Amino acid sequence: MRTLFIVLLVLSGFSAVAGEPIKELAALSPFAGKTWRTASGSVDGSENATDISKWEWAMHGRAVRITHSVNGGSYAGESLIHWDGQQEKIIFRYVTTASFYTDGIITPVEGGIEVHEFVRGAKSGPTETRSAYMLKDGEMHGWAQLKTDGEWGEISEFRYEEAPDAVPVID
Repeated sequence: MRTLFIVLLVLSGFSAVAGEPIKELAALSPFAGKTWRTASGSVDGSENATDISKWEWAMHGRAVRITHSVNGGSYAGESLIHWDGQQEKIIFRYVTTASFYTDGIITPVEGGIEVHEFVRGAKSGPTETRSAYMLKDGEMHGWAQLKTDGEWGEISEFRYEEAPDAVPVID
């Protein structure tokens, strides 16, 4: 009987790993399970940065973990995205190698997601960002806007392509 219990426990664990994400995170499915690399533009409007972002399901579909780096690790960070049942929102925390972090909310919209985040722990620079991501022709298209000194800056547009062999570098 003990052997049967262990076998059932192991099999149920495998099905949870291979299963679908929770319904509250379904809007992230088109992005997750892929690694993306900038094809043009960047969040801050510069054209010379290479951003690699790996989106992966975590905790049996109850979270998404994003690991990313810019220019081979000169800047990097990790996000953990999950459903907050109390707030009834998709929320995340993003921790960076630049000694600041952000807390944010992701809102599903037609064809993609919108993101609003608040910068914490930085002595200068942006205090908020807002952005959106949509898939089009197999690429991730987006825009971002940074709020600095109480004013929203110009909107920067960017485009990512799938890059299965790319690896974010976090030192």
